[in-house]
Amino acid sequence: MNIETLDMYDNTILKLAYYLDFNLIMHYEIYLNDIKITSNRRMGSVSGMEYLNEFILNSGTQTIRLVDKNLGHESRPLPDKIFDKMSMDIYTSDENEENIQKVKELDFPDIPTPNPYVFEKTWTFEAKVPFNLEGWKNGKDLTKMDEKELGEMVIDKFQHFRRLLNNGDVDQFMEENKKNFEEFVIANYYQKGWSEYNENIRETIGNQKGKMLPLENYTMKIYGNGKLVTLERNDINKIFFGRSALMAIWEEKNKLYDDYILLYMPKDKNTLEPIRAIIDYDIYDTSK
Repeated sequence: MNIETLDMYDNTILKLAYYLDFNLIMHYEIYLNDIKITSNRRMGSVSGMEYLNEFILNSGTQTIRLVDKNLGHESRPLPDKIFDKMSMDIYTSDENEENIQKVKELDFPDIPTPNPYVFEKTWTFEAKVPFNLEGWKNGKDLTKMDEKELGEMVIDKFQHFRRLLNNGDVDQFMEENKKNFEEFVIANYYQKGWSEYNENIRETIGNQKGKMLPLENYTMKIYGNGKLVTLERNDINKIFFGRSALMAIWEEKNKLYDDYILLYMPKDKNTLEPIRAIIDYDIYDTSK
């Protein structure tokens, strides 16, 4: 892939990177444009930051949704005014991650903590970006398909990707995700850093050879207002609940690999194709 030469920018618009900075309590899921970008099932307070550009296809109104709740096994009482301890803010920076500016502070209600505790709210913000990505815009509405048929297609695709990863077939995996990686690079202004990113991602994929977990304990999830589908782990008592069904464990290095792939079906086809793939790893506690 000659990604270094890709140029899909309107040079009259600044190359802004958008990200969400948050401080939350309890068990949450955060969605951007109806795509889950992060979640947490651990107890207590959590601070984090999520980059948003790869899920922004073009300038205009973007939607952030938070679902925050008590799963029913907390051993300590919640604060009386839980929302006073929570915040979510949209920021931008330039393509060099400098000149940081706050775009919008997402407001929380000034009310006592609900009991039982369940909170859901949607906000919008305006993004102005120099690209206009196709992404899943021209995808079919998967909610109109027969659920069993769709499920079988998704499982077949995930089994295929699992074989590629477990066999260490890095070249084929990269080729089949070409459009995904191209759009990721464009959205994040990463052409100049593609060589380093490409090397790192290929190494991460290659390290999973022979280490993939069985494709089991999953639930099909439809996102992107009906146009995206994936398989997520549903191991209720495991720390990787809600993560990709495609996972690998490298016990000697205490690494847990997560290959979160979102599929869509182009309007002119009857096959599912990958359109976003978040290939990542973190520390795995083998004592669990």
